[in-house]
Amino acid sequence: MHIARAVATAAATLSSGILIPLYIYPSGGPDCANWAPLFQSIAAHPAVPVWVIINPNTGPGNNGGQAPIEFQQCIPLLRAPNVVVLGYVHTSEGSTQRQPGVTQDVNTYAGWNASYKPDGIFFDEVSGESKDLATYEDFVSHARPLFNNGNGFITLNPGAAPSDTDYYGITDLLLSAEDIYKDFSPSQLSLGSSTPPSKQAIVLTDGPSSPPTSLISQIVTEDGVKAFYITTDTQANGGNPYDDLPTDLEAFIAAVEAAQE
Repeated sequence: MHIARAVATAAATLSSGILIPLYIYPSGGPDCANWAPLFQSIAAHPAVPVWVIINPNTGPGNNGGQAPIEFQQCIPLLRAPNVVVLGYVHTSEGSTQRQPGVTQDVNTYAGWNASYKPDGIFFDEVSGESKDLATYEDFVSHARPLFNNGNGFITLNPGAAPSDTDYYGITDLLLSAEDIYKDFSPSQLSLGSSTPPSKQAIVLTDGPSSPPTSLISQIVTEDGVKAFYITTDTQANGGNPYDDLPTDLEAFIAAVEAAQE
């Protein structure tokens, strides 16, 4: 069965949306079946902003070359007015040894054909410390002009609130909580003028089988956090919590939308 691409009639109109680490290798061909539930959910909720992180091989793979053929086939099916596609780049806490590799990965994504080129970059393993801020300023200033007609979307992931709040000033979105569901509490968030919720994202793993509507309401409606995602995929026994889509993906996105109505 052919899965139609995610088509939306207008750009996202809601303030808060979903940040999805799509670390799932797509099946090739016209269906891209491994990603099909996401296509369908995007099409069903065109008002919800969706940021999708693609990660072919802990980065773009094939340095200097084009995307793997499956990604060439499947990324275009993600395109919709409410979707921003981000290319994954790990930064190893800003280490000197990793810096040339960060630049190479960004340049590789930037060199992809326009039909599957990302709209920006998701920088992972961000230190969040003052001593590394200049390094990340350089990463961002290099990457942003290379995507989305010179205005690439940048996300930083320190996994928790950065010790230096100036990181919020250099990015569009910052993953301020990446945690196991049962270990997370909204009270751990820092929300204020220097740590704006409109720039924060939360990603939780090992989640429940149905959307926790009270928590969604707290995060999205009361706190105004920009992006929220809970997956039923698990980190247990060293598992990769992002190698499968949540079993309740459609219901979760619907709940995020309902919390803003």
